[in-house]
Amino acid sequence: MEAAEIMCTAYMKHKDGNDFIQPGTLYRQVMSPTDRDHLVGNIVWHLSQGVERFIQERAVKGYFYPVDSDLGAGSKSLGL
Repeated sequence: MEAAEIMCTAYMKHKDGNDFIQPGTLYRQVMSPTDRDHLVGNIVWHLSQGVERFIQERAVKGYFYPVDSDLGAGSKSLGL
Protein backbone atom coordinates (compact mmCIF):
# COMPACT_ATOMS: atom_id res chain seq x y z
CA MET A 1 0.00 0.00 0.00
CA GLU A 2 1.34 3.42 -0.91
CA ALA A 3 1.19 6.37 1.41
CA ALA A 4 -0.93 9.31 0.34
CA GLU A 5 -0.91 12.89 1.46
CA ILE A 6 -4.12 14.09 3.05
CA MET A 7 -4.92 17.74 3.31
CA CYS A 8 -7.84 19.77 4.53
CA THR A 9 -8.88 22.82 2.54
CA ALA A 10 -11.88 25.09 2.47
CA TYR A 11 -14.54 24.33 -0.13
CA MET A 12 -14.50 26.81 -2.97
CA LYS A 13 -17.63 26.93 -5.05
CA HIS A 14 -17.01 26.72 -8.78
CA LYS A 15 -18.18 29.86 -10.56
CA ASP A 16 -20.28 27.78 -12.98
CA GLY A 17 -21.57 25.43 -10.30
CA ASN A 18 -25.32 24.94 -10.30
CA ASP A 19 -26.92 22.22 -8.20
CA PHE A 20 -30.17 22.43 -10.16
CA ILE A 21 -29.03 21.53 -13.70
CA GLN A 22 -29.18 17.75 -13.33
CA PRO A 23 -32.53 17.59 -11.50
CA GLY A 24 -33.96 20.05 -14.05
CA THR A 25 -32.82 17.85 -16.91
CA LEU A 26 -34.31 14.80 -15.19
CA TYR A 27 -37.62 16.60 -14.66
CA ARG A 28 -37.88 18.03 -18.20
CA GLN A 29 -36.25 15.42 -20.41
CA VAL A 30 -36.41 12.07 -18.63
CA MET A 31 -39.66 12.05 -16.66
CA SER A 32 -42.92 11.54 -18.50
CA PRO A 33 -45.80 13.97 -17.93
CA THR A 34 -47.39 11.35 -15.68
CA ASP A 35 -44.16 11.00 -13.69
CA ARG A 36 -43.99 14.78 -13.28
CA ASP A 37 -47.61 14.91 -12.10
CA HIS A 38 -46.93 12.17 -9.55
CA LEU A 39 -43.81 13.96 -8.31
CA VAL A 40 -45.68 17.23 -7.82
CA GLY A 41 -48.54 15.40 -6.10
CA ASN A 42 -46.13 13.65 -3.73
CA ILE A 43 -44.28 16.87 -2.93
CA VAL A 44 -47.51 18.77 -2.24
CA TRP A 45 -48.94 15.95 -0.13
CA HIS A 46 -45.82 15.62 2.02
CA LEU A 47 -45.40 19.38 2.47
CA SER A 48 -49.05 19.69 3.52
CA GLN A 49 -48.71 17.17 6.38
CA GLY A 50 -48.15 19.56 9.27
CA VAL A 51 -45.05 21.21 7.77
CA GLU A 52 -44.64 24.79 8.93
CA ARG A 53 -45.34 27.50 6.38
CA PHE A 54 -41.79 28.88 6.31
CA ILE A 55 -40.44 25.38 5.53
CA GLN A 56 -42.97 25.00 2.70
CA GLU A 57 -41.94 28.36 1.26
CA ARG A 58 -38.23 27.56 1.57
CA ALA A 59 -38.67 24.21 -0.16
CA VAL A 60 -40.73 25.58 -3.03
CA LYS A 61 -38.88 28.84 -3.65
CA GLY A 62 -35.41 27.60 -2.79
CA TYR A 63 -35.44 24.15 -4.36
CA PHE A 64 -38.35 23.39 -6.67
CA TYR A 65 -38.53 26.66 -8.66
CA PRO A 66 -34.77 26.60 -9.40
CA VAL A 67 -35.13 23.04 -10.74
CA ASP A 68 -37.98 24.01 -13.07
CA SER A 69 -40.59 26.74 -12.98
CA ASP A 70 -43.38 24.24 -13.72
CA LEU A 71 -42.27 22.12 -10.77
CA GLY A 72 -42.33 25.19 -8.54
CA ALA A 73 -45.68 26.29 -9.93
CA GLY A 74 -47.11 22.89 -9.05
CA SER A 75 -47.01 24.06 -5.45
CA LYS A 76 -49.93 26.44 -6.03
CA SER A 77 -52.20 23.95 -4.33
CA LEU A 78 -50.23 24.73 -1.14
CA GLY A 79 -51.22 28.36 -1.61
CA LEU A 80 -47.62 29.53 -2.01
